Amino acid sequence: MCMKQILFLRHAKTEMNEKGRFCGIIDTNVTEEGIRQAEEMRKTFKEYHFDAIYCSPLKRTKQTLEAIFPKRKFIEEDGFTEISLGDWEGLKKEDVNQKLRKAFQQGNYTPPHGEKHEVVEARVKEAIERIFATYPDGSVILVCTSNGIMRTIKKMYTIQTKNIMSKNLEYFIVKKPEQQM
Repeated sequence: MCMKQILFLRHAKTEMNEKGRFCGIIDTNVTEEGIRQAEEMRKTFKEYHFDAIYCSPLKRTKQTLEAIFPKRKFIEEDGFTEISLGDWEGLKKEDVNQKLRKAFQQGNYTPPHGEKHEVVEARVKEAIERIFATYPDGSVILVCTSNGIMRTIKKMYTIQTKNIMSKNLEYFIVKKPEQQM
């Protein structure tokens, strides 16, 4: 069976990650260490032929991809933009109620003025379905996005019960079997 595949990659380490702060849709830069680590990912991705490479409009995803694939063009997809964390954006992670933080990570709480999980799930699902509909069977697509979106995708498309958080430059694959005639 020839399957379509989307490989989801979390961006490299950012300035906000380094400071232990929530980022959300704040447009932060990748650190020099993050760039070096992303450049090392070239070896990992050498074995893949990507039919297309997507990213969110946030510069941390573009900077990550530019370090890995300096000569490739990327397609920006709003559906993969990180979750808006509302009042939590920019706060130190240790400064928020940790029970609420855990509930948020599990999809059971929305920070004040933040984006609701149902809205995020709908836009992510729509973007993924659009990609699967665009490319023929056997295609391999790369999407660079952020941790909140990675969590959402894992919940929707994989059998994850643990390890729902993604480290910087972690990746996983979602496959769609070819359509039956």
